[in-house]
Amino acid sequence: MNREPMFGLETGFLSKQTAGLIRGILQKRYSIGNTSVSLFSSPSPLYPGLELISDKGPNPIQKRLVVGSIRMGYGHHRMALAVYSHSLKKQIPTYLHDLLAIDSPEAKAIADIDSGYSYFSRLSAEIGGPVEWLWGALMSQGNLTSLELSCQLAELYKGLMNGIPKDSPIITTYPLNGQIAVASGFQKTIHLICDNYPQYYLLVPGALNLVQSPSAYTKFIQMGVPKENLAVAGHWVSEDVVSNAVTDCENRVRRIDSKKCRRYLIPIGGAGAQKGYILDLIRLSKKLLQNKKAVFWINTGDHPKVLKSIESFLIVQKIPYLSIDNWDDLIHFIERHPLRSEDHENNPPVVLFHFPSHTEAFSATDKLIRITDVLVTKPSELAFYPVPKLFIRRVGDHEAASVVRSLELGEGTVECREVTHAKELIHIFTESDDLLLRMNESVIRNTIEGVYNGSKAAVEMSAAN
Repeated sequence: MNREPMFGLETGFLSKQTAGLIRGILQKRYSIGNTSVSLFSSPSPLYPGLELISDKGPNPIQKRLVVGSIRMGYGHHRMALAVYSHSLKKQIPTYLHDLLAIDSPEAKAIADIDSGYSYFSRLSAEIGGPVEWLWGALMSQGNLTSLELSCQLAELYKGLMNGIPKDSPIITTYPLNGQIAVASGFQKTIHLICDNYPQYYLLVPGALNLVQSPSAYTKFIQMGVPKENLAVAGHWVSEDVVSNAVTDCENRVRRIDSKKCRRYLIPIGGAGAQKGYILDLIRLSKKLLQNKKAVFWINTGDHPKVLKSIESFLIVQKIPYLSIDNWDDLIHFIERHPLRSEDHENNPPVVLFHFPSHTEAFSATDKLIRITDVLVTKPSELAFYPVPKLFIRRVGDHEAASVVRSLELGEGTVECREVTHAKELIHIFTESDDLLLRMNESVIRNTIEGVYNGSKAAVEMSAAN
């Protein structure tokens, strides 16, 4: 059995024969090899200064900061946004390198894995019971063997990064991106670890791995990760949200004091797994919505089936709603509804947001966070954002640790496994002030202490000599 050091840990759990078999299957099924894929870039239509890397585009690849991510749900791209929003603010030329934006056999192999992940995420959320238990268990079993396999497979995917200057600093938000960068010989790779549940497969050997909390850092150290490969940076939060967090919370407090209608932002995740839960929550909260004590702003992202289901449900329930389906209308909506504004009596109790593009879908939530009173979300990457949060049922067991982190900071609720529990908390948030006031005070304190500055810190590290 081949044993090689990885973070100084004993590996080799994966035999040469097993690794060779897996590599052989991938190479045969997808025709994967180490052939170079020609890469180019084109301007982002949504973020000026950001260039998108793909196999098509008008611009050649040059040396600049590279943010590596993958379209696997919304989480890893939201983390990438949290990074490049800070680099663009500092006027640092930046590329976004999405593994699935490159038309190649390698990207096809990775995309097939993602489609399976999304399917089982939806299945576990809708069926629950044994299916949810099994999926949750699988999502928390990222052991050394899975890390070793991923690093070996990264060797097969090096063609996805060929042509990018190796002296370009790279910040990755998905472990495979970082593992490919290290395998390709990049001189500086910084990797952002998602959520708050330490697992080996989330790591990138050979990179500086950044975590969001002291507890995650301590656990990784106990797992044997050397201190030189690990650091606490803070939470991954986009620049606009974190830089305005104190002011926004102060405005939320004024809304509470003025007894204004409570705004609840409910984003549907990238796998579209929360539809049934949200429909039940609307039904149970119908009286609060009809009495204009609460409004639900539901971002259905780029899931047309989820949008149609909610629209049909609202029609049956006779709950008025407004649909917003493009970026310009989103911006106008935000401009008309700042936190300091009055809530007009003729505003519908439910507003649905839907977008044609993946980037608009997850970016809209970051925009809407700044004008909401409470974020209603599963404990995903949004669990780390500086806004009062109500947590609904998780999709994978690994997400439970993110709830713990938010509770430590005093700005989130416990996880509401049952819809009735979430409805009770919405009632408490709506009818009383104390809990929401304390959460806003906690966000202000945490912001001043730099808890939410992780993405900014990562960008500064990438620019350091």
